[in-house]
Amino acid sequence: MRALYSIVYALGFFLSSPYWIFRGLKNPPYRLNLKKRLLGTREPLPPKTKRPRVLVWALSLGEVRSARLLARELDARGAEVVVCASTLSGIREARAAFPDFPVRESPLDFAYSVKKFLDAVKPDATLLVETDIWPGFLLESRKRNIPVTLVSARLSPKSFRRYRLGRFYFRRIWPLFRRVAAQTEEDRAKFIALGANPLTTKVTGNLKFDETPAQADPEAKSRALGLTGWPEGRYLVAGSTHPGEETIILEAFREILPSYPELKLVLAPRDPGRFAEVALLIQAYFPAERIARRSAPALSDAASQAFLLDSLGELSAIYALADLAIVGKSFPGRHKGGGHNPLEPAALGVFVVAGRAVFNFQWIYGALSAAGGAELAEPQDLALILLGLLRSPERLREMGEKGRRFVSAHQGAVRATLDFAGEDWS
Repeated sequence: MRALYSIVYALGFFLSSPYWIFRGLKNPPYRLNLKKRLLGTREPLPPKTKRPRVLVWALSLGEVRSARLLARELDARGAEVVVCASTLSGIREARAAFPDFPVRESPLDFAYSVKKFLDAVKPDATLLVETDIWPGFLLESRKRNIPVTLVSARLSPKSFRRYRLGRFYFRRIWPLFRRVAAQTEEDRAKFIALGANPLTTKVTGNLKFDETPAQADPEAKSRALGLTGWPEGRYLVAGSTHPGEETIILEAFREILPSYPELKLVLAPRDPGRFAEVALLIQAYFPAERIARRSAPALSDAASQAFLLDSLGELSAIYALADLAIVGKSFPGRHKGGGHNPLEPAALGVFVVAGRAVFNFQWIYGALSAAGGAELAEPQDLALILLGLLRSPERLREMGEKGRRFVSAHQGAVRATLDFAGEDWS
């Protein structure tokens, strides 16, 4: 099994190498990240102590954010924490979020890369966050008797179908996990159907619920207004938008403005590389106005209808001023959709609207909608839905509060996950 996987993985890497080379030539930090993942880093780790060393493996930005409280709680419980991530955005976020923990690039799944990485880190246990499944790493960890737990584990319908197609191979992979801590009962059933051990597959919840504050912060809106420079008013915040979605949102916003001229829009694209593109798009819709943007605020910005949040790490704070939030990657345009996490605005008591392409967060959106805290929309219906919601501010606040209570009721995944996974090193 290992030989077959190594051949297929190496072949895939070779065939895709022109892409990696091209990206590396254009982006030196990307090239360095790839080199470290392939050959290993020369940065030494501190010597091991008597504390158990737990490796927290988070693929990219979203998984690193999910792992923040998990890593801190591990430290509080007496573990020595090492964090690794694969993408540049994940590495940067991890170094910002975990200044007191060693952060390393996760290895590519070649036998040499994995062995060199494990020789350097020497973990007593590993927690893989969400859906990061690397057969080479799992096989080498089993060989070294290092328990690996898949935490906050989920499977989208698309991933489940893909794994089922390869079930004759993957049924040998799932037992390599010592434990699987699933997000929901549906996820647990999927993992078991694919070959996970029912006795060591348990529902412990979704770590993303614990990222959000348990209590509302009365000063949050004031701080958000300080970021925009705008006065009190009514706000529509569209967060983590992707190509094609800004047009859908700006069209709907322009359509509802005659009914709600006091309403202001905040657009927050997911990709910093698109900030200039979205600024031009806003200018096309509001040619008579100066573009209000976070990177270059001016006193005249308060007269603008739309604000571009062209900064990183401030969207969660900006959600606090929203009467309504639109969460992106949910209206397929020049992307396939999948959705982003709606819990940040919901935890602040903000009602959430999204498109229907939210398959990566299917359970969360379904449950949040059933609780009364969200609504899914087709692009052509977005303006009509926003008009209906804005008509009754009191009802909108009540629905936002239902979303906040939903988030609060589902917190506790960090504790449950570590109570379950910690049996391997406690």
